[in-house]
Amino acid sequence: MASKKIHRTALWVSCFALGLGVVGAAEAQNFTMRLDYAVVYTPFAPNGQIDTTSPYTLCRNNAIGLRFRYTWLNNFQEYVYTEPASTLFPNYFMQGVTPNPVNMPASQPGNPIIRNVSVGLIAGSVDTGGVRQVAFRGRTSGFFGSPVQFATANVLIETQIEPQPTVYREIANGTIDMPTQPWFAWTPSILTDDNRLDIAACSVGSALTPETCIGSPMPTAPLTETCDTSDYCWIGQGSEHQVPADALEPNTPYQYHVLGRNICGVSDELGSDPPRPFFRTAQACFTVPNGSIPDGGSVNFDATTLTLNPNSLAADLRVTVHADHSDVSEATRERVKQVARALQYRPNLSARKLVSGRSGMVGLVTPRTRDLATDSLFMEVVAGLSMEFSELEMQFVLHIAREDEPVIPVYKRLIGNGALDGFVLIHATD
Repeated sequence: MASKKIHRTALWVSCFALGLGVVGAAEAQNFTMRLDYAVVYTPFAPNGQIDTTSPYTLCRNNAIGLRFRYTWLNNFQEYVYTEPASTLFPNYFMQGVTPNPVNMPASQPGNPIIRNVSVGLIAGSVDTGGVRQVAFRGRTSGFFGSPVQFATANVLIETQIEPQPTVYREIANGTIDMPTQPWFAWTPSILTDDNRLDIAACSVGSALTPETCIGSPMPTAPLTETCDTSDYCWIGQGSEHQVPADALEPNTPYQYHVLGRNICGVSDELGSDPPRPFFRTAQACFTVPNGSIPDGGSVNFDATTLTLNPNSLAADLRVTVHADHSDVSEATRERVKQVARALQYRPNLSARKLVSGRSGMVGLVTPRTRDLATDSLFMEVVAGLSMEFSELEMQFVLHIAREDEPVIPVYKRLIGNGALDGFVLIHATD
């Protein structure tokens, strides 16, 4: 990662660390112990990275090395054993101590003996993050007739977990006719330092569904800052990103994923649903001369009249219109409506229903027993309703029920299956 971060889970830790320090009070004045630094092992630093700031990071499924320093000012020789002074289990397991014991020769006045000892720890069976204090001590052997002495050091260790799987939003898996500058959005994890977006073309260039894509060559858990095998990648903070111009090819199927990253790793791609969302870019992206098209639905153009690649596109080109994330002023909105009227644009009702979840239709149910040929008053009411709803850009539908079918259940069925947004009642018996 370009900027290695150690994620702190609580603000009080820094204040607590200052008050506590990393060196405990030694029981013997001429024998002291302190922690110089820690060596943190992460997926981004598999060979170890020095951490000099408390609390020291221990990644789940990785190790940490604690580098202690002993200072010996006694005029006699001793062996010093390094051991835990507090309970480590179930949060930590001690891998080993090197060297143990460490030999302390007699010190001459004004010339302290300095020895370094390394202690290895791994995360224990409790799979939780957080900051915990542990204590270690040096204990003399007493082999040479002197009383046993102790020196202790307290250490703050923060266990960190890789980010949670990504939750995608706004772009449905299997979206067709995406623009070549699409927005991608996701819900960020609280454990994430940054996010990486990767986009790669499907192995099957004619794919129209996620199932026919048959995978893509993007890396599964990218730890580098380069795009590797992806056609496009982006690394940054936040929960959305727009692909720049010319980054994606038109009429091409792609897969993408967004992986949260922190010092302890990358979120599990296979834990996301789906692991790699699929989309296909539109046949062409272009600017309509002297205007734009409102969002929602599709419209047909004679491609031979367009200024982009004339005569190279199908004469009856289908274009799906997508909204940008930027706010649209009222003046711009009115200009768009004017252009839409000039182009005689009409939204595709099926596409509008998919976007809004509404059918745009209002219904009136009448029983089969009504004689429509002779009931002129009823037909005048139907004609008036049709004209009024047409002014509201809604469709009015007359539904004739079977002779043995009550009207109310028909209304309930049409509303329930999404065929109608509303209905009209004429008689109280309806």
